[in-house]
Amino acid sequence: MQTLNKAQKEAVEYNNGPLIIVAGAGTGKTTVITQKIAYLIEQKLATPEEVLALTFTEKAADEMLTRVDNLIEIGYVDLQISTFHSFCQKILEKYALDIGLSNKFKLATESEAWMLMRKNLDKFNLDYYSPLGNPSGHIHELITHFNKCKDELITPDDYLNLAEDNKLNKDNTDEKTRLSEVANAYHTYNQLLLENEALDFGDLIFYTLKLLQTRENITDKLRKRFKYILIDEFQDVNWAQYQLVQLLAGENPNLTVVGDDDQSIYAFRGASVSNILRFKDDFPKAKEIVLNENYRSNQEILDTAYKLIQNNNPDRLEVKLKLDKKLISRANHPEFTSKVPSSDEKSVVHIMCSTIDEEVKTVVREIIRAKENDSNVVWDDFAILVRANSHSEPFMAALEKAGVPYEFLAASGLYRQPIVLDCINYFRVLENFYDSQSIYRLLCMPVWKINEQDMQKLSYNAKRKSVSFYEALKRTGEFGVSENGQKNTSAILNIIQIGLQKSKTEKPTVILYNFLEQTGLLELLTKEEQKGNREMIRQIYQLKEFFEYVNEYESETSNPNIVGFLEHFHYVLESGDMGALYQPSDTPDSVNIITVHKAKGLEFKYVFVVNLVEDRFPARRRGEGIEIPAELIKEQLSEGDSHCQEERRLFYVAITRAKEKLFLLSADDYGGARAKKISRFLAELGFSVIPTTHSLRSVQAPEETLSQSINGQGSLVGAILARDDNKADFIYQLPDVFSFSQIKSYSTCPYQYKLAHILKIPTKGSASFSFGKSVHGAMHKFYERLCELNDVRQDSLFDAPRKNAPIKTTKAPSLDKLLVFYEESWIEDWYNTKLQREEYYQLGKDILREFYKSEENNWTIPVGLESSFKIKIGNYLVRGQIDRIDRLPDGSFEIIDYKTGKAKEKVEGEDKDQLIIYQIALRQLPEYREIGAPGKLTFYYLNDNKRVSFLGNEKEISKLQEKLIKTIEQINSGNFSATPGQHTCKYCDFKNICQYKV
Repeated sequence: MQTLNKAQKEAVEYNNGPLIIVAGAGTGKTTVITQKIAYLIEQKLATPEEVLALTFTEKAADEMLTRVDNLIEIGYVDLQISTFHSFCQKILEKYALDIGLSNKFKLATESEAWMLMRKNLDKFNLDYYSPLGNPSGHIHELITHFNKCKDELITPDDYLNLAEDNKLNKDNTDEKTRLSEVANAYHTYNQLLLENEALDFGDLIFYTLKLLQTRENITDKLRKRFKYILIDEFQDVNWAQYQLVQLLAGENPNLTVVGDDDQSIYAFRGASVSNILRFKDDFPKAKEIVLNENYRSNQEILDTAYKLIQNNNPDRLEVKLKLDKKLISRANHPEFTSKVPSSDEKSVVHIMCSTIDEEVKTVVREIIRAKENDSNVVWDDFAILVRANSHSEPFMAALEKAGVPYEFLAASGLYRQPIVLDCINYFRVLENFYDSQSIYRLLCMPVWKINEQDMQKLSYNAKRKSVSFYEALKRTGEFGVSENGQKNTSAILNIIQIGLQKSKTEKPTVILYNFLEQTGLLELLTKEEQKGNREMIRQIYQLKEFFEYVNEYESETSNPNIVGFLEHFHYVLESGDMGALYQPSDTPDSVNIITVHKAKGLEFKYVFVVNLVEDRFPARRRGEGIEIPAELIKEQLSEGDSHCQEERRLFYVAITRAKEKLFLLSADDYGGARAKKISRFLAELGFSVIPTTHSLRSVQAPEETLSQSINGQGSLVGAILARDDNKADFIYQLPDVFSFSQIKSYSTCPYQYKLAHILKIPTKGSASFSFGKSVHGAMHKFYERLCELNDVRQDSLFDAPRKNAPIKTTKAPSLDKLLVFYEESWIEDWYNTKLQREEYYQLGKDILREFYKSEENNWTIPVGLESSFKIKIGNYLVRGQIDRIDRLPDGSFEIIDYKTGKAKEKVEGEDKDQLIIYQIALRQLPEYREIGAPGKLTFYYLNDNKRVSFLGNEKEISKLQEKLIKTIEQINSGNFSATPGQHTCKYCDFKNICQYKV
């Protein structure tokens, strides 16, 4: 609190009703939100579970949660800092049945919604939106339109009523027909989702609103639960989200909204700046606080941004609420890290070039010159901001040529990555081993090192003999392939044959893991990772993402197999989905190439905003596909040109990313037939256009000529070209919160921890793991149902403990129902043989029968099931999940953890540590501390139906806390040296790929 300025402190401490915080760029918005949450908890105005904070991206939610975790001292069961969609998903999973929906719904992604509609296209009766020769051509536009309708709370009936409006359609029967077709398609789409027990993202908020509007008891419960509500990035809410906020807030709200209308840049995904503009109309007593002290940029950059955004008046809060939003630079603040320019040095420079090539060269040249002139500058201090992904390519090529390290974080493209293509092509070979293209791709994998001469011999002879590549692999000796080539092709042939055999019975993930292990690819990746090979590290993350994708397909398919996956994948590609790429939170020291939308929230010393010409920035106005009729739109429309205003706000965001120097670049020639016009935004800032013969001179830059050559004349460039950038340090993302399994893994072997929890390399499963998870799942479902039968519901939405179990004869599900739960939970993967799978399956039934017999007529209603928690051990966060918590007769708690495997007579070592962590958690958490204390820690060995119990003493608790702190400090130090040993390596998941194994 001592570091906050006057306005920030006022915003944190005001908690007596609605509050709107207008937070300009770089004014500490996230700091204020997180400090406010911590203040509410520390001042005991609310418990962590009574605070709700909503934002728009998982990244933003995670950042807020991490900051709050570091500020507060107490642990908690659940602190609701999440996205709107995640929050609504939890509500519907709990209460969907109350409005006639399934609470077991699946969340359909955009590509999954596309596939669902594509497979059922005959049910839509499309005419107007069914182009000849391409009947699925408008699916994307229709789904996008349906989601926009949900954002606006427009129903199919609203559309039909509009179509029937005689005034509107008296002279326009075509329009009436079109509207009716859209309405019926919208209805059919919604019905398809419901029939398949699926909801799309728009449904999450749409149906949550319906729930709250029709079930007042649930609305009242949520209002009582959440005493304080905070909304981040309020300028980005759509109409449905705004209505949700109003419903949750109620009539006397402690509601805080934080935003900046000048940074509303997401209209393409439904955001509407009009909602923040109308907030004071709906909450007239709301207090206004403006944050305008900027801790990022110097004053010249801020003045440039302010001059630009004035052109959006009068559709701005500054005008509507008569506020002063002019940002003031606090360059002299102790925490301000940017250099204050001298009085004769310009911070904002416009450079006009004749061609795109000259523009690209100028950018790279200026980056190199700035790096050479300032020893304190690193590559990460530079950002090239582009309006569209495609605009980045020439800059990447130029930086590559100059030897300058760079990062371009594309949002999608997983399915185009080489290692993913290798995996997919292996699947295609198993589907059809005569697919010569796919086999050729496998032969080209770097693990084989098949030389070009052998590849030519195989290709030539396969064509000459009119045989497939698969047949050619069997005849390598006949075709004159080298001895090494024959050895490798034989290995490939063997892997294909094993895969063909396993594909008859095994799931795709099992087959994929075996392929990666047998080819030696996993071993190669881990060895190269240890050498610091950045490209190989990226491939590890890409492989992890693809593994998760295949696993998700399996979890949603009744009989997953290779043929079914490839059919599914074909539709995914046809839908236009290229797969989400892993986005690291930090990158190695490198120039950042990034779209302006992705740059929001970031800051850099030197910023280059490029391609500042009409139709590039601002971008050309594009049709919205299927537009919502104006009669159905509920939001207030702006008085000005909404597209141009949005683009201007986007340019404002680009400007305010710069801390010390801002370069604005444009060119006459981008390859078209006509010269481009300079961006209107540059004209609004007063930058004039000069003849292209002077294109390499800056209009407002220093007088010296840009003389340094991009081709390596300078000393720094030579040094850059000499370095091996592929071996540069890679920044690993360490966890902010640690689980017991992570800590245990590190204690066993730090390198094992790195492979499992940082690189997250896929592992082969085991029969014992699949079996244990199956039995755990059955037990959890059984006790969930037991609670339902006895009308015991959680006190809150998010797993707070039940305070009192009813004292009466308990009702329990039947033994047959327990066995059904087991059937539903059964995982059939990773058993060595069919016989082993059958034996384990029967063992599970026997265990559950014995359990049921021993507990019958003496059932306990749990206080908590799979209760998650987060606590502080020293300065570190530790999370966990407790299988079951029971109430003991003396009012204390029994913590129960299920185990499958041989029972132990005494609990000791790491097993003991695990339960003591749970004991510490229940002592820390206010929700449990208020109603009891841990009285017994129990391992329930299900195989033997035996319980072994103890309770940790103060000495054991203190010793464990010291051990946890020491281990976490070692993890954070980045020490991941291998500690191999006979026992450690024997049971390690990575023993077949680890170079350190003994």
